Amino acid sequence: MSSSRPSLREAWRFDPPRVLAAQMSLLDSNLSGAFMVSCLMSVLTAAAFVLIVDDLRAVWWAMLTCAVSVGCLLVRKVLPPPDDVARVGQYAQSVRVMAALLGCCRGAMAPWLMDAAHPESITLVLGMSAGMSSGGLAVFAPSWPVAMAYWVCSVLPVALTLLDMGGSVNVTLGVGVLIYLWAMTAFSYHTSRMALRSITLRFENDGLIQRLRDQTERAMAARQLAEDALDEAEEANRAKTVFLASASHDLRQPLHALTLTLATLGRTQLEPRQQQLLAHANASAGAAGEMLHTLLDFAKIDAGVVRPAPQAFALQSTFDKLTREFTPLADAKGLGWRARATRSAAYADPVLVEVILRNLLLNAVRYTERGRVLLAARSQGPHVAIEVWDTGIGIPEADQRDVFKAFHQLANPERDRHKGLGLGLSIVDGLARAMGAEVDVRSQPGRGSVFRLILPATEASAAALRTPAPTLYDLRGLRVLLVDDDEPVRQALSDLLTDCGCWCEAADSLEAAQHLLSGFTPEVLLVDYRLRAHRDGVEAVGAIRAALGRPVPAILVTGDTAPERLREAHASGLTLLHKPVPVGELLKAVQAALPVRTAPRQAAAN
Repeated sequence: MSSSRPSLREAWRFDPPRVLAAQMSLLDSNLSGAFMVSCLMSVLTAAAFVLIVDDLRAVWWAMLTCAVSVGCLLVRKVLPPPDDVARVGQYAQSVRVMAALLGCCRGAMAPWLMDAAHPESITLVLGMSAGMSSGGLAVFAPSWPVAMAYWVCSVLPVALTLLDMGGSVNVTLGVGVLIYLWAMTAFSYHTSRMALRSITLRFENDGLIQRLRDQTERAMAARQLAEDALDEAEEANRAKTVFLASASHDLRQPLHALTLTLATLGRTQLEPRQQQLLAHANASAGAAGEMLHTLLDFAKIDAGVVRPAPQAFALQSTFDKLTREFTPLADAKGLGWRARATRSAAYADPVLVEVILRNLLLNAVRYTERGRVLLAARSQGPHVAIEVWDTGIGIPEADQRDVFKAFHQLANPERDRHKGLGLGLSIVDGLARAMGAEVDVRSQPGRGSVFRLILPATEASAAALRTPAPTLYDLRGLRVLLVDDDEPVRQALSDLLTDCGCWCEAADSLEAAQHLLSGFTPEVLLVDYRLRAHRDGVEAVGAIRAALGRPVPAILVTGDTAPERLREAHASGLTLLHKPVPVGELLKAVQAALPVRTAPRQAAAN
């Protein structure tokens, strides 16, 4: 952009093509109207001169001006478009010539029509010149070279004619017209510069808009890529979930049957060698069951069916249970084990807390080759922190958050099954979040780790919260209706219940179960969740209860871990057991479903 002081060079030279095209586009929008207004004003001027001065020369002047205006209008039709950057110079030069011609027509009024003997003619010329000059400013202002061609040709002849006419009045008017010409020249210059700044800002805005559009398009493309990647990831996650659910279900069925059969076998008289083989078989089945229950915990979190039931409980009872479970595991690896006695009590879901601590302890034992594992609790004001210490391999700082991700394992590139599935800490994190608790880790590679579970503390004394001894009920003579479409599972479960003294009738479908009701009235229903013909256990329980006319206690057993199946099963409100069901848990669920049949006896005979 040029300086604020106009120069003759600027009055002649056009701006660069891109800017000039914008200037000519603005100017062109008013050009045709200006030519038509020029004709109309010429006619009005001629009529005023004829009526006031009685000078017919004004008619000839008007005819000439109209002819020039019409000619310019026709020439405009054949000019290139004003926004054609390649040919805008030709358009601008033509418009400047047309502006000069119109200016000359305006300026010709002075020598042609002004007469010192008729002051009215001078007044008319000055008035019309001022009006037409102001109109020219509005039309030609976007381009100063075009405006100057019009100004000089239209105003300068008026000033020169007045000066030539002599007389103090005329000379004074002539000087005033020259001053007017100078003022309008400066005014039109600044007006054109304002238009230039507006055009430049528009170009900058257009550039910003274009860049913004480009960035938006790139962002939309990136978003589309991200959405596609997310869709692929979600599809992969759905496929993973379906695979895990299907594989888990197919594995749970035979393992459930095996567990029940081994339990029934264990109740018979066995030789020492047979007992040893049975122990090995139970250990293998237990290891497989542990992995499947890990998948189940993960599936429950994924399905969102974990519903914490917080209550005040003493931590020592949980510590004692975990000590009985993990002391043999630590001894087998030559590790020291200690569970520090505690009087602390927490307000949380004791079952979920036990699952969290079990996963943390399993992780500690698996990744510790020498040293010891410690389970302890300490009070922290309104909270209690349960800590699991180990002297294992430790966790690098960069991996300390990643270890809580599913299937993430350290120091297990060979995917050793003895080191688990990489889900333990993911389950810990998910269950803690479900309870609104906090889990953190501090670790040093080569020196070990400490995991802390932060729970709300309770003011109740540990003694007051001590868990009472479990109550057992005699199952002899209990009538159980078993519905399961898997033959090995049905047979193994029927054998176990019969061995416990139950009267068990087994059916492989709802129709078979309904047929049994004609000669058998069950006290407890034990129903598999997934049955034939796309039926489920909830439907079967409802149909059997309707046939009996009373709400018989019912237990669902499932090997399905698909999230939607878990949500449906939990929504039924029935007791839900997951295959492979430990025998003790199964019998406990049957007992819990019963009304008091006989006087209870304590678990001393355990």
